[in-house]
Amino acid sequence: MNIPMIVLMILPLLGFSMTLMCNNTQEKVISTIASIVSFSVMPLNVFLLFQYYLHDFTALHQPLLTLYKTEGYSYSLMAYYDWISGIFSLVGGFLFWLISRYSKSYMHREHGFKRFYNHFLLFFAGLNVLFLAGNFETLYLGWEIIGISSFLLITFYRERYLPIKNGLKVISFYRLGDVALITAIWLFHHVNPHHLEFQLLNTTSMQNLFTQHGTVVFLGSFFFVIAAGVKSAQFPFSTWLPRAMEGPTVSSAIFYGSMSIHLGVFLLLRTFPLWQFSMEARIIMGVMGICTALISNMISKVQSTGKSQIVYASSAQLGIMFIEIALGFHAFAVFHFVSNALFRTYQLLTSPSMMNYWVKKQLYEYEPKRTHRLNFLPLTLRNTLYTLAINEFFLDRLWYVYQWKLFKRIGKSLHFLRNGLAETIILIGLIIAIGIYVMNPIEIIRYLGAISWIYGVIALILVLIAWTERISVLRSWVYILCAQVFFMLSISQEHAFNADQIVLYLSGTIFSFCMGFWSLYTVQSKENSISLHEFHGHIYEHPRYALTFLISALMMIGFPISPTFIGLDLLFSDIEFTHTFLLFISALTFLLVELAVLRIYARIFLGRHVKTYHEVAFRST
Repeated sequence: MNIPMIVLMILPLLGFSMTLMCNNTQEKVISTIASIVSFSVMPLNVFLLFQYYLHDFTALHQPLLTLYKTEGYSYSLMAYYDWISGIFSLVGGFLFWLISRYSKSYMHREHGFKRFYNHFLLFFAGLNVLFLAGNFETLYLGWEIIGISSFLLITFYRERYLPIKNGLKVISFYRLGDVALITAIWLFHHVNPHHLEFQLLNTTSMQNLFTQHGTVVFLGSFFFVIAAGVKSAQFPFSTWLPRAMEGPTVSSAIFYGSMSIHLGVFLLLRTFPLWQFSMEARIIMGVMGICTALISNMISKVQSTGKSQIVYASSAQLGIMFIEIALGFHAFAVFHFVSNALFRTYQLLTSPSMMNYWVKKQLYEYEPKRTHRLNFLPLTLRNTLYTLAINEFFLDRLWYVYQWKLFKRIGKSLHFLRNGLAETIILIGLIIAIGIYVMNPIEIIRYLGAISWIYGVIALILVLIAWTERISVLRSWVYILCAQVFFMLSISQEHAFNADQIVLYLSGTIFSFCMGFWSLYTVQSKENSISLHEFHGHIYEHPRYALTFLISALMMIGFPISPTFIGLDLLFSDIEFTHTFLLFISALTFLLVELAVLRIYARIFLGRHVKTYHEVAFRST
């Protein structure tokens, strides 16, 4: 048993648990715990790298825990350590130690000092789990922890409007990456049952796999590139990056300057054996990197804020890393990651003082440039590029108009179903379906494939209505529960799940629903009205109910604190390879459920308080 590897994975979780027991006034204790945890990671990494060297550069593999196992399914956590894990984890440990020391003074006497360090250590825990993951289950576990901790840190200043709005925007893009990653894993799962363990990946087996299933390998590789592109803010997903700067500068430095934004690079390096023979995927990766390098570089030149300029410049560098990985220069890409992460962290931490310096320099020593790099271009073309760069190539508007606004329009058009008759029919159908599949399964019904499509469409309709609901928050919450159950039934229709497997999924879902319903109902009874038309900010007067609902929301969306997380993996892994429509509907439902749940949390508990005696910031301009 490799004890140092196990300690390396659980140490940040231990630090996170310890800070939960501290008070907000115990700043020295909280910052000391974070510093000790982040500093302890570095010698452990050095020891494991030396051990990796002594084993003739053979990767270290360590099974950790089997959470659930049946005859045809196993959910296990595994650790895997090679030079890529070692370098990423070592750089991460150093930067986390640096930020934890810096934040002690930067966040001093901040109302959310403890909350910042809680989210900070939660992100560190997710990062270590992802870097040391030995299979895709463990990697996705860390991926999810990083995503939710990003949302919590972006909305750190929860009394303001823009941090909440932009936090929801960022998490919507992250969810696209989650769906792409799950789809890629699902595709490789059906053509290579051993792909989930990284130690079993080798060039010979993957070459045979590509020869037999070239199209599937390309599609899986394509979705890996999409997931990496979303996480690393590559074209056309780069518009969420400056919106993520609403959090504290120290969190921006560690998230979007150094570690979180480079997770796409790590994902591509880790999954290289799966896509190495797909030339089409390499071309897409390279084209994405070239477009990002050019476009992000132009956008960074015209930014009016220092942080936005830095992160767009970092996005351009990541585009070059994508090109390096596509060309096979992996060692150079890792070196590029180390230098870019260190440099961008330094830039973001010093950006306030540097902006002050440059403002004074411009005021007293301003000398306008008489020549520009693009002077060789015609004036009309230069002005066009400048206008496009100022407007970020209109990518943000395109995403909103042609994706999110489209879904909202569809959801609002379905509001005619919010009546007693339709809801009664849905409830009766839900009870009958549960009775058929859980209490008294009828085998002949499993052969009716159209029923699974009907259940999947009903789940999607319900979650669309819940996402666009503006009147009753309790109705929205009930619709989310029904959507989750119909989602389960759509996959159970053609699969012989055991009763305990269905209960595994439903137990976490129903328990989280009850917790959330109790929290919302209690707040509604105390405040009379909690519609979804506006942000209410009830977290100030009802922090316990807000925390309870946040926990229930995370359980509802399958965050790894409830059996629902394993149940979701079990359901997705059993979707048949030929059921493309069912996969599409399920992925879309999975995407929108998190947005609907977090929207409820943001609207009810975050934002400027509806009562005027709270001294909070007004809506930003």
